[in-house]
Amino acid sequence: MSGIGSTPRSTGALLQSLGLTRFRKILTPEEFGIAAERTGCAPKRERILIPEVVGWLMMLVALHAESMTQGLIRAWGWVRTACPGLPQDGVTEEAFCLARKQLPLSFWRTLWNGLVSRYEETFDSTMRWKWGLRILAVDGSDVDLPNHPEVARFFTRPKNDKGQAKRPQGRLVALCSVFTGFCLAFKFTSLRFTEHAALAHLIRRLAKKDLLLLDRGFFSLCRHLANPAPRGSLPHANLQSGGRICQANETPGTTRMDRLLPSFPL
Repeated sequence: MSGIGSTPRSTGALLQSLGLTRFRKILTPEEFGIAAERTGCAPKRERILIPEVVGWLMMLVALHAESMTQGLIRAWGWVRTACPGLPQDGVTEEAFCLARKQLPLSFWRTLWNGLVSRYEETFDSTMRWKWGLRILAVDGSDVDLPNHPEVARFFTRPKNDKGQAKRPQGRLVALCSVFTGFCLAFKFTSLRFTEHAALAHLIRRLAKKDLLLLDRGFFSLCRHLANPAPRGSLPHANLQSGGRICQANETPGTTRMDRLLPSFPL
C-alpha cells in the first residue's frame, strides 16, 4: 500500500482513507458465513449482530486506545458504511459483548486458515526465491496487555532488577514470508513459555522447498527439538521432513547462514 522507502501506513489510516469495503474483498461475507456454519455459530434467526458484523467490530475496536464505548461508536460507522442495511444507531456495549461471546475460538481459526490458504494460492510465486525456495522467518516479540487481574494471572508480568512491571505482557511468535511480510501462522503465549516452545508448533507448517530463517536467539533449537518438551510447556511437536532451518551465525568479519538442523531433501 506504500511505496519503497516510504513509511508504512497504519491500519487505522488505511481504513480512514479506503474504508472497510476494500478489506471485505479480502474477507468476504461468504468467508464469515462458511466459518460460522463449520463451527456451529451461525445465527438461527435474523439479527443485526451476525458473525461478520461482530467480527469486523472486534477488529476495529481493537485498533483504538480509547474506551470500548468510543471505539465501538467509531467502528460502527465504518461497518455501517460497508453494510448499509445496518441501523444508524449503533448497538450497546452489552449487546456487543454478548454477541462476541457467541463466536468460539474455532470460528476465528477457521476464518484465519481460510485466509492463509487463499493467500498462499494467490501469491505463492511472490514468496519464492532462487530454486523455488519459499523464504520464511520466525521471530518473537513481547506485547503489552490490558492491566486486568485475570489477564495478569494468566500471562504474568515481566520482571527485572527494578521489580515487576505494572502491566502484563504476552509473547507473540510469528511465522512470516520474508518477501511479502504476510503472517502465515503465529502463537500468542504466556511469558512462562519460551520462543522455542512456540516455534515447535509453528515449524509444523514447513513444507518442501521452505527455507526458514532464525536469528541467533534460537541457538539451542537443535537440542530443544531433540528432547521432550519440559513439563508445563506446550505439547512437543516434531519437525516433518521437507524443510530447512537456518540460523544467522556471526563470525569475525562476516555473517553467514549455518544449517542448524540436518538438511532435508528439497
